[in-house]
Amino acid sequence: MLSRHFLRTKVLQSLYAYTVSGSGDLGVIEKNFIHNIERLNDLGVTQVSTLLYFFDVAKKSIEDAKTKFRPTKEEMSPNMRLVENRFALQLSNNYEFKKACERLKINWADYNNIFRNIYAGFKTTSVYKDYMEAESVDFKADKELVLSLYKYILNYEALADVFVERNLLWEDDYFQIAQYTYAGLKSMDENFSVDSPFQLPYDKRNEQEVQDCEFAIELLKKTILLFDKNTEVIKQNLKQWEYDRVAMMDIIILKMAITEFTNFPSIPEKVTINEYIELSIEYSTDKSKLFINGILDKMHVELRSQGLIKKSGRGLLDENFMDE
Repeated sequence: MLSRHFLRTKVLQSLYAYTVSGSGDLGVIEKNFIHNIERLNDLGVTQVSTLLYFFDVAKKSIEDAKTKFRPTKEEMSPNMRLVENRFALQLSNNYEFKKACERLKINWADYNNIFRNIYAGFKTTSVYKDYMEAESVDFKADKELVLSLYKYILNYEALADVFVERNLLWEDDYFQIAQYTYAGLKSMDENFSVDSPFQLPYDKRNEQEVQDCEFAIELLKKTILLFDKNTEVIKQNLKQWEYDRVAMMDIIILKMAITEFTNFPSIPEKVTINEYIELSIEYSTDKSKLFINGILDKMHVELRSQGLIKKSGRGLLDENFMDE
């Protein structure tokens, strides 16, 4: 499930592109934003598909070992526990997941050497050795092994580079979506079956996810519509800085914050301030945190005194924010 913080980062990136271009049709911008959110599901499915190809490589390696000129006793009678992992079999048999892989025409055959190296490396880990040497394993152990394997695969640098080669837009989101797909795998239990819904990073069947995405779309559109107006608000609160010398990313962050303060009555003011300070840390200059924090405090007080911040909803009515 995509967090609101992550969605705010996507809005920030869209607004940065809008600012650099200097123009853009609002309808087209909204359409592109929605497309970029939905394409994150493609990244998620592709990431999870690496598990299936890993097990294919593992099976092939075991079979190849049997045909060596002088196979060892262990190679002739291999421990099949890994390739018979019940959790992995559940995933590989799931209808929704298989259809998603087919739609994307995912094929890792050209990167077989990378997966063979991943297989060889994973076999040296204590996680693998403990799993294979255990007297017996249950479904929980199968699941924990696959989750550890998934982390190992997605942190393999050569494979991460392949994802970027496939789609440059995936570079910024690779590890964030990996966290969401990991959480999706972790939520699966023994009842996950062929017909179970496969959890995507952005799932339209989840009402809360749809609402969060609608929030992001509204934040994007309203920030653009109020772009010039919010420029004046910022200028009025810049006492020690010249507007034209403020980093573009800081200006966009401030404009998003003003829009959220004044147009989203259900979001607490403290949440807004904390979110945009965090965005400044992640996406702007080293000094931006202090700058954003100071300007947001000033603008917040000013907007409140002008009656432009009106909060409503449970926990927000009669909130004395400044006294906390």
